Amino acid sequence: MPVRSLRQSLSDLDVAHLRVIARFWEVDPDLLSREALIARLLPAMMDPERQAAHWARLGEEERAALQALLAAGGMMPAASFQRRFGEIRRVGAARLEGERLWERPTGPAEALWFRGWIFFGFAELPAGFEEVVFLPEELRLGLPAVEESPPPEPSERIPTAPAPTRIRRTGTTPADDFCTLLIFLHNEAPAASMTAEEAWSRFPAVRRQLRWPHRERWSLLWHLARVLRMTQVRREALRLDPEVTTRWLQAPLMEQLRALLEAWRDDTTWNDLFHVPTLRPEPTGSWQNDPRLARRTLLELLRRLDPGSWYAVPDLIHEIRNRNPTFQRTEAEFTTWYIRDAETGEYLRGFEHWDRVEGALLRYLLLGPLHWLGVLEVGEPDRIRLSPFGAAYLGRGDPPPEGDTRFVLLADGTVEVGAGRRYERFQVARIADWISSGEVYRYRITARSLTRARSQHIDPERILDFFRRYELTPPDALRQALARWAARGTEARVEWALVLQVSDPELLRQLLATEARRYVQDVLSPTAVILQRAGWPHVRTALLQLGVVPEERLETSPEPETE
Repeated sequence: MPVRSLRQSLSDLDVAHLRVIARFWEVDPDLLSREALIARLLPAMMDPERQAAHWARLGEEERAALQALLAAGGMMPAASFQRRFGEIRRVGAARLEGERLWERPTGPAEALWFRGWIFFGFAELPAGFEEVVFLPEELRLGLPAVEESPPPEPSERIPTAPAPTRIRRTGTTPADDFCTLLIFLHNEAPAASMTAEEAWSRFPAVRRQLRWPHRERWSLLWHLARVLRMTQVRREALRLDPEVTTRWLQAPLMEQLRALLEAWRDDTTWNDLFHVPTLRPEPTGSWQNDPRLARRTLLELLRRLDPGSWYAVPDLIHEIRNRNPTFQRTEAEFTTWYIRDAETGEYLRGFEHWDRVEGALLRYLLLGPLHWLGVLEVGEPDRIRLSPFGAAYLGRGDPPPEGDTRFVLLADGTVEVGAGRRYERFQVARIADWISSGEVYRYRITARSLTRARSQHIDPERILDFFRRYELTPPDALRQALARWAARGTEARVEWALVLQVSDPELLRQLLATEARRYVQDVLSPTAVILQRAGWPHVRTALLQLGVVPEERLETSPEPETE
């Protein structure tokens, strides 16, 4: 909407500029005071017939500039408008009249400025308070054809791209991995001070359970659990809020993914700009960005995409640069934000670095969070398209399928639960140990999992009742084994072991007399011991000091787990 009326806009100009405008609108400015000249100009400029006649005398470039302004709602950031349609020289009366600048305008923007079609003002835009160029409402009366011209179809504005050579789909993966995160938080109850990065490093077992093990994606999901108020601190540990967690787990896939996306969309505490790998923003306190602006800008752009079609990432970035380059900051802020190039350390100040800052941020959002949260599928090289969830969320398609919903209990205590049963999988993970992930997850009831279940006040009878609720009949052998475990505890144990065997009992006695004995876990015989896996390098050194070169057969040993 225009920021000021025509009268107010004319009142902001000096008398020299008013005389120039009067000449173009065929108003005699001679011998008129400033106030009298404005009074004479207003009826002439507000006359629809004169507007139409004046419009007819404009050149093609001037009309294109006015059409662009009208398409933007009658107002555009001043710097953006001048980048597209030429500089406007705002000079004093002496230079204006002395050089007769209106006779040689720098471009269509300045031509419209001297003719009184456009004016400068200030308006509150999404990125902040900014100087704008606008067309007063009163000057639109004679331009119905311009206002009524329909916008071009989305397909005309954003070209599609060839199909990629490789595709990374999302499917149910965002919800599946978020469910895995909730299982981890419930079963491990990490310290309240633990960060996502620390959990990633200290718990490699949970990384293997993720369908897409990506460090920063894990950090974002961890953060969203807090934003959604699923986590709370109790007794210095992170615990799940049972009501909020259960509500999410039992929701349809569409609502689960919507909750994750909108939590990120509306959150200000996860600042995407600070996660762009090529940038190093400096939070000096003198500037602050709003991460929501870039997210909403992209979501609006994605509404224009055709579901099923592929688009090149550079084309989408180019579209935003052309139509809304100040989506996250005002023109003035291009020189006041402290952002360095992560590799060179160069400060990226000024609009000339738009591609390296705004462009890099948009690329990160398209290939990062919008992909991680299931809105976009990514193809190589540099392609994106709406996922089934993304199309449905943006009103361009039907909700995505829930995923595999099988739920099977096998005779050996193995449980198969489809990805579409996130609530059931969460419950199974409380009483069984993870085996594998995918469209179907596999867990197995073990003595360790039963011990964990008992610590959560889940006894074997409750476990059997849980399966019966889903009409899964526990095999007799499994029921008897659970009852026996409840009465006697763990009676058998199988584990991977690192075994050292020597040919001479005397050599083993010599080894046990060294510092290496601290790494011996158990003695099997006079010539064999079980070693701690982490202690093998120290034992190897001790053997070499005894003059023995050991033969190592560790190539197929399992990866050590950090619990």
